[in-house]
Amino acid sequence: MSNHDFQYVGQDFEVPDGRAKVTGEAKYADDYLFDNALQAKTVKSPYAHARVRSIDTSAAEQLSSVKAIITHEDVPDSPIGQPILDGEPKTFGYPVAAVAADDEYAAAAAVEAIDVEWEVLDHVVDPVEALKPGAPNPRSNGNVPTGEAAGESAEGQGGGTAAIDTVKWTDADFSGRYPENPGEYTLKWSWGDVSQGFDRADHIVEDVVTAQPIPTNPMEPRSTGAHWQSNGKVKAWVSSQSMSLTHTGLAGMLGVSPQNLTLINNFTGGGFGSKGTSYPQMGVPAYLSKQINRPVKIRGTRKEEFHWGNGRSTLVSKIRIGVDDDGRITALDIESIADSGAYSNSAMSTLSSAYNCILQCYQPETARLRGIGVFTNTPKRWPMRGPGQNQAGLVISQVADMAAEAAGVDPLDLKITNAAQQETDEFDPETAPKTGNERAPLTSAHLGTAYEQAAEAVNYDELRQRSGTREGSKVYGVGTASASHQSGYIGFDGLVAVHTDGTVEVRQGAGNLGTESFAAVARMVAETLDVPWEQVEVSWGRSDKSSFTLGQFSSNTTFTEGLANVKAAETAAQYLRELAAEELGGTAEAYDVSGGMVSHGESGESLTLAEAAQVAVDTGGKYTAEEIPDFYQENLVPLTIAAAQGVMGNSLVAFGKTTGEDLGGFVTSFAGAIAEVSVDVETGKVRVEEMANWNDSGTIVHPDSYHAQIEGGAIQGIGYALSEHYLHDEDTGIPLNTDLYKNKPPSIQDYSETPLQTGGVGEPDPFGPHGAKGVGEPPYGAAAGAVASAVRDAIGVTFHEFPISPSKVLEKIDSGEADI
Repeated sequence: MSNHDFQYVGQDFEVPDGRAKVTGEAKYADDYLFDNALQAKTVKSPYAHARVRSIDTSAAEQLSSVKAIITHEDVPDSPIGQPILDGEPKTFGYPVAAVAADDEYAAAAAVEAIDVEWEVLDHVVDPVEALKPGAPNPRSNGNVPTGEAAGESAEGQGGGTAAIDTVKWTDADFSGRYPENPGEYTLKWSWGDVSQGFDRADHIVEDVVTAQPIPTNPMEPRSTGAHWQSNGKVKAWVSSQSMSLTHTGLAGMLGVSPQNLTLINNFTGGGFGSKGTSYPQMGVPAYLSKQINRPVKIRGTRKEEFHWGNGRSTLVSKIRIGVDDDGRITALDIESIADSGAYSNSAMSTLSSAYNCILQCYQPETARLRGIGVFTNTPKRWPMRGPGQNQAGLVISQVADMAAEAAGVDPLDLKITNAAQQETDEFDPETAPKTGNERAPLTSAHLGTAYEQAAEAVNYDELRQRSGTREGSKVYGVGTASASHQSGYIGFDGLVAVHTDGTVEVRQGAGNLGTESFAAVARMVAETLDVPWEQVEVSWGRSDKSSFTLGQFSSNTTFTEGLANVKAAETAAQYLRELAAEELGGTAEAYDVSGGMVSHGESGESLTLAEAAQVAVDTGGKYTAEEIPDFYQENLVPLTIAAAQGVMGNSLVAFGKTTGEDLGGFVTSFAGAIAEVSVDVETGKVRVEEMANWNDSGTIVHPDSYHAQIEGGAIQGIGYALSEHYLHDEDTGIPLNTDLYKNKPPSIQDYSETPLQTGGVGEPDPFGPHGAKGVGEPPYGAAAGAVASAVRDAIGVTFHEFPISPSKVLEKIDSGEADI
């Protein structure tokens, strides 16, 4: 790990929300109590696809405890592309009406009193089935999204609805694991001439692997409290991992200006992408509250989280790889079908994200990538800790091992040979590894180094010697895999205030999603200004104090918000130098900002930050944001300027804005993992015995959080490979495993006592703030793929569907497929 001369970046620290969490003082959305508050419950569809013919609420209205009732007809269309209440629910459990009553028991009784007349419609829960001729369409207007998923725009106000079409693969043969002679694909990428790449190959392998859909299942189900006041202003207490996009998205959903909505979100008990923006359940208590001008709260149950929450998409992939005798991939041909669920068009993003990951991690000489996204009558498929990238890490790992075997090279050697690895110490867009259909340069890439360091950490050669050996009923195997994720974006805002008591306040829009990144990126302000951390105050959790930034997803917070914070800190430093020159004489360039002082480099004359802030207040103008420079007036999101209210005129106020000059390529983080597993041939149980998960995340900003993120991602990846799955009855569309014990996330019992080893290359990204880029998502897909690879190594058979449950293992053994 590279050593960089930083005072705060790269050092552990006491996080500002830590004591509240361990003492129980932390308030999550459901912890807020309101005088005169009502509780909400919803009327849910008992069918996977149906249409409401009529709703009779008269009996519920007669109950004295019921204060408000809304149906799908009482709420407007949502700009986020998913209805708050739906008159044509497209998945089991989706709400069509809601009530607010004195307590939850009364609300539940009122729900039972509401009579709904249903028209039951045909449904489909398998994306491959939805492409068959004669199969029902999951939506009344089609079965496939066309074009890239729109999602919420940077302003958060919508674009959630994309074009929908009907595509059936009329001439396809659906008898195998992947349709032969498929029809139209809606995404097509290529690198070079793939047919020539296969001509150059010495060995060609092909297989079909399916990554299964799974729910996000955060420990905190989504809950919301809302108070729509008589003056038209709204307050909302939400469970969301983001601030800015949640704030603006919810404002759009409610039809109010963001300035009339105050969002409060201090703590989040997990989201993993499913709470990355606003979600329709937030609108239920708000519209109930609008009727009666009283606070209304809705809290989700575990089962409701399964229906309401978002989950990982299915990815069915037919993968063909050509390699030469040295293990170099000369050609890669992939066809895929991805699942959007009922209420998302993000399957196209799933495909593009998956293909980006594969191209980044394997860098083939030529490639052809084709895919299609399909709707199903299942819960919304949406980002879940690496949406597409981690499916990719899982589906390709075993096929890459097949290619290594065909070429007679070690699987790890093949993956290092083809890994994204920059050739020079400096960024060179011409020689840098590439990504995407346009072959954009990666700003930094050290996946090969990550693999090598992981191999050293677990003594890979020793593990390979144990591969295939048996102790009692257990057979051992070792596997390798990688994943990647874009982790840097520009165009967002920073806001820093230096107060007259000398404190430096960082007003940022980063949500507190649990990784402590909201605090780590504030450390970058301390680093840039060289101000003691004890003087830095981190403001978070309120939209009226938040600069505008991207949502906290896509492993982007460290880069995106960190860079915006650095920009604001650089503005503050320049203002401090100018103010010192005005007060003490000389030029601004003669002054240094360090150690909480603004000092002249030659005379030694200085001002404390408190004194300099007072000079700013006395001077006014741009220094206190009473006059905002044209660049910021024209480029900042107005919400950022509004977030400076309260400090304008009485503190030094500095804005930052990231632009195209701050990015010269595609910012990507990588993870390389090596896992050893034991497979019990009598019980079918797979146990991860050892794992090293090494990441290329640029400069490591907060080591404790960094390692915790890798550990958490790796454990989730183990669960993805071995135990988790959305299951729906094909005949009814009803979910079969809505409880944690039926849809099992991994626990401490699912990993051996051997420490899970984590680490980082530590090489700085040339465009990242202090060299940093993200970490959160790649460890997941790398871990999942490494476990699949290791199980295949242990018993000599490829698993085409996941999770690798004990029953699947025993089926392979009993059928004679396994080589034990």
